[in-house]
Amino acid sequence: MERVKIAPEYDAKWLEVERPQALCDNHLESLFSKVMTGFGGLEVDHRITANTTFKEKASKWILDSRLNHLSGFNNFNRVDIINGCTQFIDNIYMQGPPQVIVGDYRYHERLGNQATYPGTLKESIPLIIAMPFPSTGAVHNQMTEILNEAQDKNVDVHVDGAWLTCCRGIDFDIGHPAIKSVGISLSKGLGLGWNRIGLRWSKHLLPDSISIMNDFHMELRMGAIVGNYILDNVQSDYLWSSYGDLNAKICKDFNLTPSNAIHMAFNQTGNFVGLSPLLRYLMK
Repeated sequence: MERVKIAPEYDAKWLEVERPQALCDNHLESLFSKVMTGFGGLEVDHRITANTTFKEKASKWILDSRLNHLSGFNNFNRVDIINGCTQFIDNIYMQGPPQVIVGDYRYHERLGNQATYPGTLKESIPLIIAMPFPSTGAVHNQMTEILNEAQDKNVDVHVDGAWLTCCRGIDFDIGHPAIKSVGISLSKGLGLGWNRIGLRWSKHLLPDSISIMNDFHMELRMGAIVGNYILDNVQSDYLWSSYGDLNAKICKDFNLTPSNAIHMAFNQTGNFVGLSPLLRYLMK
């Protein structure tokens, strides 16, 4: 695991402009230390038991949020463990290059995928779209139009919820007919980038590497065990509930516009900046 750096002074120069880091605090790091030095009394469950328990606990932790309102999960009949949303994305790429919308996760650009605009989707080619959307920190302002266009053009939509667990104010119904799967990771909301694990909801069996991994119990047992331990010790909406006041102070002091993500804000030119070093400074 990589510790988030702490600003040595309360100054705007410590706002992160390149690859802002997710927020992690001393409480989370103390839990990680216990895990890394003998599991802190953890019972090492049988693989199947640990993974089944993780599905139940992670689902409850995500849906118990009082700061986000997600509906439509009753439209999905399968839940699989994923090794973070990167595996969720990579698995779709394995089946042929998907479509992405301009302004989405830079990972797509690094893979050489040329983004498109709403209104120009190609027929029958899957679409990955992040929610919240990276360049705005909120649900894409044309999300309804995008989903309706996808439905009209027989485009399967896969929602990347990598940032959802560190956000507030996300109100979204994932039950739209065009949405075929949703991936949500715990990395951003619980500082678990070093132990990537999350869940994928799908409306029907997708015969792919993720479903095979789950059906043959090949999921990472240790990832589930660590995830269960952290979920047992951290409440839903933990970061915003604990540090929302510090986020507001930084935004006010440095004339920033808050985003839905605890560790991000917009500067006066409309660009994202990272708050984690200054948040950690104030935590001290």
